[in-house]
Amino acid sequence: MRNPRSRAARLVGALITGLVLITACGTSGDPATDKGSAKTSTSLPAAEGSTTYPLTLKTPFGSTKLDKRPNRIAIVTANTLDTDALLALGGTPVFAPSTVDRNPWLDKGDVAGIKTLWDAEAGTEVSAESVAAASPDLIVALAAYETFDQARFDKLSAIAPVLYAAQGDLSWQELTRKLGSTLDLTATAEKAVAAAEKKVVQTRAAHPEFKGRSATHVIVYDEKYGPYYASAPGSDTALLLEQLGFVLPAAASKFTKDGTISDELVGLIDADFLLLSTSANPEYFVDAPLVKAVPAVADGRAITNPADKKTSTNHFAWGLNVQSVLSVPWLIEQLAEFGAKAIR
Repeated sequence: MRNPRSRAARLVGALITGLVLITACGTSGDPATDKGSAKTSTSLPAAEGSTTYPLTLKTPFGSTKLDKRPNRIAIVTANTLDTDALLALGGTPVFAPSTVDRNPWLDKGDVAGIKTLWDAEAGTEVSAESVAAASPDLIVALAAYETFDQARFDKLSAIAPVLYAAQGDLSWQELTRKLGSTLDLTATAEKAVAAAEKKVVQTRAAHPEFKGRSATHVIVYDEKYGPYYASAPGSDTALLLEQLGFVLPAAASKFTKDGTISDELVGLIDADFLLLSTSANPEYFVDAPLVKAVPAVADGRAITNPADKKTSTNHFAWGLNVQSVLSVPWLIEQLAEFGAKAIR
């Protein structure tokens, strides 16, 4: 299912600091860090024989062709959607964004196996030269930000075939399947998607108390950026809440334009379950009299999910904006834990 991307997704591309969602965006770049790993090619499971090569990869900017099954894959999207999908298929990229380090749902061994992590927090695009140095035979940008354009495609396609889709064009299920079919791992991709979807179903079944109860998620950025209503209708966050049985409060539709929570709108964040995902310095909002007067806060139905003290990263809030075949099972479990504390 495709879901409209919320302002939160755009903020992922705009903020390059230690905020709640921190970095990402089609911006990020050099220098790349070569770990000196002995692994020099992408390890993939055996081919399934369902994909025929040569394979034409079509994009809005032009087409490239995979003459044979690739084995050295470079991920050039600064978010981790594509990297998660490849790891879920049993592969390891030779080149991937450093943002994988903030994904608690990933196995550390899988991340350690990536030969080169390019600096996805620097605020500049990864250079074509860095990509070329990894000698890829496939470049993946299945969740590319708006900065990916014709010039970018031309530079990258001169290095290797490009598998492209704009961020938001594909659901995490579709993205996983698209990558799987390109790598001749169609059945593996289906199995991975089914496992993640099963986890969602199981978690909902374990919490019948959520059915019909209202829920709201607010991200409290540092004061410079302000609080953000993250569970507007159509957002990925709203979808996860609804998959657990929650409903959106009627006031949620008031925040569909850009999610900004002004003083006049603070009272509308109320719900049976109010989740506050905070940055390192949330006091300006969470301690404000207007917020304390919100019934969910006053009655103890507000759950605060703080940022990591060491990194200032709020891993859950970050994860909501990089929903993938690997992150969704972790996210749904975390969300259920938060909800269970509020719905007693």
